[in-house]
Amino acid sequence: MEDLIESGVVEDGTNQGRYAVIDATLEIPGRALSVTQTPVYGRHDHLTSDEVIARIERLIETVVLALERGRMPILETLWIPLENGSGGEDAVLGAQQGDILRKTFHLHQCRSFTSILLVLDFCHSLLRARRTTTTREVYYYHVTHYRSQKECDSAIQDTAILLQVPRSSLGLKASPKGWFCGDVQLVSNGQVVLDGRHLQSIHGAPISGEWLAPTRDFTIHSCAATCILVIEKEGVYNRLVEDRFFDRFPCILVTGKGFPDLSTRALVHVLHHTLGLLPVRGLCDCNPYGVMVLHTYQHTARKGVDGGHRFGVPISWIGLRPSQVQQLQRQPNTKHGQSKLPDQVFQSLTALDKRRLEHHLLSEQHGWTTFGPDERRVEELEEMLKNGYKMELEALNWLGMDFITKWLGDIFHYQDRAGHGHEGNSCWMDII
Repeated sequence: MEDLIESGVVEDGTNQGRYAVIDATLEIPGRALSVTQTPVYGRHDHLTSDEVIARIERLIETVVLALERGRMPILETLWIPLENGSGGEDAVLGAQQGDILRKTFHLHQCRSFTSILLVLDFCHSLLRARRTTTTREVYYYHVTHYRSQKECDSAIQDTAILLQVPRSSLGLKASPKGWFCGDVQLVSNGQVVLDGRHLQSIHGAPISGEWLAPTRDFTIHSCAATCILVIEKEGVYNRLVEDRFFDRFPCILVTGKGFPDLSTRALVHVLHHTLGLLPVRGLCDCNPYGVMVLHTYQHTARKGVDGGHRFGVPISWIGLRPSQVQQLQRQPNTKHGQSKLPDQVFQSLTALDKRRLEHHLLSEQHGWTTFGPDERRVEELEEMLKNGYKMELEALNWLGMDFITKWLGDIFHYQDRAGHGHEGNSCWMDII
């Protein structure tokens, strides 16, 4: 029974993986715990401000009531009745398996408990004023409490799970993180409101939260884009923008500056589906972290109630791969009179890198190695592990400031010829 209490889950083996609602209070000396189980139902992504305010007040009411009764206050994921009656009166809206959160005001959780209360108070005032703001403002509003933006973001995430609402329903949005540009136009009322080939900013256009909406007040067009090129590193993205790579090889350039936020994933998903399943290709460092960044676009994590799982797209790995690094080592370099990259650009894999390869990227459950035309993803990752080194994309600048653009152009040119029936044997130029 103690295992049941610690896990907070009661297995319902009669429901074929679904969950039945259990709401029983277990009396234990010194504490009372609520053992619950979550049904899997569809979420209501678009709630009114008044509905979210009511949920906040309901949650706070449970805390106040506990204090009045001299009990330890508890914050626990709300149970919200479904309007259509499916699943019974106690069905929770939109919970995924495991999306149940419980915070108690004891020594180990009192700080996170307080952090959530501050977010609840802020969002309650924000929604009552019918205003919206960024998560950055929440951090600065309580800057004397939060140690970092990351801690604040974690409290906001917990709050969304507790209330069973998407973050946008709290009136909060993330500051734009990603950028995009290239062969794409946004048209509203017959007028081009954004042309990705002619932007004033060197970065292109910021990716805002509007891409998360189910509908938008503009349509999306492209003249001749052959793919969406997702780039892990902002510096490499800026180089391709400055060189106007999309003029010579029509494409749409996107960067999430590392791990992408939800808006960036949504943009890639929308462009992919709106433009006739336009292929998505990924460019990252030759290391486990970079590959994990690309995999985020392909398969988003379950955690969270923002619905990130909706935005997964099939993505190909254009580089930088171990086989390509080996090819560069064999290729004569006229600039430096050498045939190899310098030893300084190679870094040994750390213990964390190896764990990411062995237990994450190469695991059957992960999914990165199961996508693609053949086993080459597995071969590339195993080669990375065998070699014991990693390399960043920027290391290619040693071969010339414009080398990355030319090298990537060679791959695009090879793919274009292959698509028109021309034979080739440059495996390092393949997209896997």
